[in-house]
Parts: sequence; C-alpha cells; structure tokens
Amino acid sequence: MFDLTSAAAYVYPEFDFGLNGIAFVVFILAVPGVLALALARLFQKRLVEAGGLVIICYFPFSFDEAVDRQFWRFRIHESEYQSIMQADPGPPPKYRVFNWGNRNTQLIGGGVIVEAVVFDESDEIGRWSQEWIEPRPSPSPEDRWITARSDYPSCKRRMKLLGNHFYYLAEEC
Repeated sequence: MFDLTSAAAYVYPEFDFGLNGIAFVVFILAVPGVLALALARLFQKRLVEAGGLVIICYFPFSFDEAVDRQFWRFRIHESEYQSIMQADPGPPPKYRVFNWGNRNTQLIGGGVIVEAVVFDESDEIGRWSQEWIEPRPSPSPEDRWITARSDYPSCKRRMKLLGNHFYYLAEEC
C-alpha cells in the first residue's frame, strides 16, 4: 500500500495529500505487530502459522517497486509531450528535454536523483558521443547533466526507452 500511495504521489504530485506518509506509518506499525504475532505463534508451537506470518512480513521487502512510477507518470503526460513535439518548428531530428526536477532518494538524508524525459528523434541518446552532443541546442543549467558526463564517479545514470523516441533519464548521486 505504501508503494502504491507513494507512486500515486509521484505520478500526480499536484494531488498529493500525504497519503503515502499515512501508509508508511501504518506499514511501520503493522510489521512489528505481525512479527510479535508470529513470535507468539512460535511459542504456541504453531509453526506453520508462525512461518506464514514471517513470510508475510518479508514479502514487502522482497521487491523494489511494485509500480513502475516513471512509466505511469510518462503515460499520463504523453499526449502533452507529443503535442509539444508536433508543434515544434525546429528541423529534424528533433530533441527536447522535459525536466522532472530532482528529489531525495531516502526518507532522511541520502542522495539526490535528477529525472527527465528526453525526446530524441535520432534515437542516438544512448551513445553520448561528441557527434550526438554537438547539434543539440545549448541546454539550460538544470538540463546540462543530460549531455555531459557525470563529474562524480559515485553517480549512476539510468536510461529507459518509453517508446516513440521518448527516453526516461535519471542520475542518482
């Protein structure tokens, strides 16, 4: 439930009413409660129930994300992006960055992740070669990370094809 509500807050940031915080609190309270119940079942020698409850507690931690947030956020705004690209009078191959901003990677402290959707009609964005970078318009300061290599070796860049020349790019530091 926490993953679903936080994904909804990510996809619809304008409608975030803090539900992911409430789901997180319920999650934090429920896990120790279920573990305590599993421990009680273990002392009662009801091993099957105790094992089942432990598995239930492990299940939420067994996968990273149940909802592909980037995919759904893009799909919801895809028609806007398509109309902007169709109205673009520039010569082909067209290129445009739709900046999604940045956010923290952890609840307290931690790193930062910068995200964007890039339309690259040439589909050569994955190469990051000098030949690909040169014809690109001078990027704004907040979008410069897309056409430049990272200065920090600990940063990880991810790219995912979203379809129709759209790419999701993220750099996590």
